[in-house]
This record gives sequence, structure tokens and C-alpha cells, in this order.
Amino acid sequence: MIDLENKYNFASGLKSKNIYKPNQNNDFKISRSKFDDFRKCPRCFYCDVVKGFVAPGTPGWALNTKTDELLKKEFDQYREQEKPHPVFIEKGLKDIIPYKNNNLAKNVDGHIIKDSKYKKPYKIMDAWRTNSHGISIRFKNTNLILYGSVDDIWFNTKTDELIVADYKSQGTNESVNPDEYFSEKHKLDYKRQLNFYAYLLRNQKEKYKVYKKGYLYVVNARGLEKSFENKLIFENEIVPVVIDETDQSIEAEIQLMLDLMNSEKIPKANPKCKNCAYSRRRACYDMGHDTIDINNFTNELATNQLLFEAIKKYLKEKKNIIKI
Repeated sequence: MIDLENKYNFASGLKSKNIYKPNQNNDFKISRSKFDDFRKCPRCFYCDVVKGFVAPGTPGWALNTKTDELLKKEFDQYREQEKPHPVFIEKGLKDIIPYKNNNLAKNVDGHIIKDSKYKKPYKIMDAWRTNSHGISIRFKNTNLILYGSVDDIWFNTKTDELIVADYKSQGTNESVNPDEYFSEKHKLDYKRQLNFYAYLLRNQKEKYKVYKKGYLYVVNARGLEKSFENKLIFENEIVPVVIDETDQSIEAEIQLMLDLMNSEKIPKANPKCKNCAYSRRRACYDMGHDTIDINNFTNELATNQLLFEAIKKYLKEKKNIIKI
């Protein structure tokens, strides 16, 4: 799909903030999704985080987001009562309840986290579920702050361990089969997602114990109804995910990511990356790579208003303003 710039008259392709300068001393936050970008294509990750290039976006998943909101409200009812959700009992997970923690949330430096708008302190679970804060840690003794916002945390009352959980809403004709759920390769991302959250929990200052299994709470609208009638009927299923109980492998990947961020060299692309493939094809076409006419190319640069404006904007943002 085509992504158009809404704020300005042209798309510069450059960010004005949240850009990492190699070997900088200031703290820099990396989300769970950015870390997953690094795993998928280091080149795209580097161009985004270090070079500040803006990749085309896609609209948000409004219906999925609304489903998540309603599920949180539903599970919060049982959280306040400190009782199992009925689906836990139905699925044989009678020792599990939604996790409740009313302590005030603190950031990696030990300061109480407050809502930016209302200036009201966050409780731990509220902070963990916000996109701006999430569960956060400082990676070892570096300036790298890792964070991820969870859909939910459950609690094993038998083992006193926290359980990472994520809501997934979908619409497929077939019922969800936990044994076959990860046969689709893109769903392996969900395993990495839960393992990242588990890593963040284990490395909190409180040193939370994390259960050996995480869970996906999957709600599936199969569309078997005769008509819409302003409602969707969902079937629910709980899919278990084995959690890596050691930090060694994930920390090795994080260190590789940080080393890349501190490098001046753009890495090679993942051969399977469609973003990189499109960029290469488009660049070759736009620049007349097959039959380069340097004079025409120079003239095009000189008369291309979009490029002129993009360069001008970039220089202003870098506070290196020149008069042309």
C-alpha cells in the first residue's frame, strides 16, 4: 500500500528525533518490536535507528486493538477479585489468576513513573501495559534501555511465579489447534515476544520468578454466523509457549545489536527482506542505474523540488542551516 505524509507538504524520509549516535553516552530506549526488527533485518534496523530513515508505515490494527482493550477490561475484573478467569478453569489451569500488584511503578533509575498527562503515579501493572513505559531494564551497565509493553501478566498461585501472556485476535475458518498453532512461520515471532518479556521480568530489580510456560490467549472469529447483525462471535483458546529459562542466548543477541548501533558501517541486508529488495529495485529505477546519463541525473537533482526541500529540512534539523 502507499503511505502518504499527512503532516507536511512532502515526505523527507528522515526522522527528527529518536536517532542513536554511535557510541553516544545518553540513554537510548529500544522496544521489543525494534529488537525484533534487528533480528529480521539488521540493515533495516540500522537505517531506522542510527541513520534515522523513515520506512513507509501501515495503518494500525484498530479492530485488534479494540479486542485487546476489551480483553484487558475482562481480565481486570478477575484481577481485582484475585480469582481465576473461567477459561483458566475450563482449560485445567485452576492455579492461575491474573496478576495483581498495586505497588507504584519505578523506572530503571528508581524514580516513580507518572502519567505524562495527569501526573498521577502508575501502579506496576498499569505501567507494564503502557506503550510508553512497559516493563523496562537497563542492559547490564550500558546506556541501552530495553522495554516491552505486555497485554497481561498472570500468576501461578502454586509456584509463586509470574506468567507472561499475550492476547491474539484473528479470523480463520478453522478452530485454533494449540498443537499446530506455530506451523505458520510468522507466528514464531510470538514465541520470541513472550521470551523477551520473560527476560525483562527476570531482570527487574525485584528479580521476579518467571514460570516455565507463557501463554497466548487466542480469540478467533470463524464467521460461521448466518449474518453480521452488528456482532462477531469469537472462540477462545489458550496456546502454551515454552519459555527459555536462561538469559545467555538473548543477551548475546542484544549485545550484537548494541555493537551494531555503535558501528559506523551499515550491515548487509537479510536476503529475505522484502523492504530491502524493494529499495534496491526502486533505487535502480529512479537513478537510471541501467543506463546512467550523469548530465541528466545532475539536472534532475537540481530541479527536483522534493529532494531540495528534503535536504533543506534535514540541514535545519541538524542545526546546520545554510542559505541557498
